[in-house]
This record gives sequence, C-alpha cells and structure tokens, in this order.
Amino acid sequence: MITVVSGTNRSGSLTLKYAAHFTDIIKQSGQDAQLLDLALLNAEDFTQEMYDPSQMSSTFLSLQQRFVIEADKLVFFVPEYNGSYPGVLKLFIDAVSVYETAKNFGGKKIALIGIASGRAGNLRGMDHLADTLAHMGAWVLPNRLPISAAHEYLPEETITHQATLDNLKKHAQQLIAA
Repeated sequence: MITVVSGTNRSGSLTLKYAAHFTDIIKQSGQDAQLLDLALLNAEDFTQEMYDPSQMSSTFLSLQQRFVIEADKLVFFVPEYNGSYPGVLKLFIDAVSVYETAKNFGGKKIALIGIASGRAGNLRGMDHLADTLAHMGAWVLPNRLPISAAHEYLPEETITHQATLDNLKKHAQQLIAA
C-alpha cells in the first residue's frame, strides 16, 4: 500500500488536487494507493495528550494505523510555507512519532514532491522534511520533484502541462520500483 499525503490543512488546496492526481497515477500503475488529506484532521486531536499514546484520540490512532503504519511506502506533497513545509505536517509527524515509533517511518521508502507558486518548487521545504524523515529512519528517495508555478498547470481539475504530467508519472514509477 502506498499512502499519498496532502501536506497542508488548507481546505480544497492546490496541493490536494496534485496529490489526488498522483494517487490516480499510482492506481493506474496497478498499485494499491490511498490519499490522506491533512485538512481532514481535527484541531482537537493535536493537543498535549497526543504525546501520550494512552491518551491519543481514537480517530488519530486509526488514521495513523491505516495511513502510516500499514503503508509500505509514502509520498508527501509538500507546499511551500514560509520557506519550509507546513506546521500541520510537522505536527502530524510529531504526533505519530510517539506511538509504534518503529512501525511509522523506519525503513519505509518515501518520495517527496514540492508544490509552489514560485520558481523553486519548495526545494528548501523538501530538504527540511527529508532531514526530519531520515532522522526517523525513513529512506527518502534521492530524486525529489519540485513543481514550480503549480497554479498555472492545474487551472481547473486537470493538470494541463504535459511535462508536469510526465514528471509525476516518472516519479510514481521510481517510487514503485524502489
């Protein structure tokens, strides 16, 4: 199972649209894939109790089990927020790091795709996230995919830029082969 994570809590975000397209690409390749939209997480699940597995919300524990622990591989779609990655993504990683730590990211292959309106495609944010995930024992794939001017390539609900589509397909194949 491959979990694709839309790494923002903005409702209806561009990041979510790209992540949904990528999930479809994975499925069309014959692989099982699921999409985790961090916008669906409830703010009340992110409390000081989340650092104590015996007090974590059952909703959060079930999301962690389904989308992280049971996943063989993960893909993080990482929008650029203040030169890095979104706080909700960091908070999510912090929350899952205290329960079943070894089963979360340890040894799992992880692909990173940056989303930005600017020209660098969130390269810096992907580097920050890669460092965090590597610290937790994940194997971050060396090829990271920055998508710059992301708003131009998804004017409606379909990616219109052929090179971006080709790059997403290539990235999916690299993850599947890893």
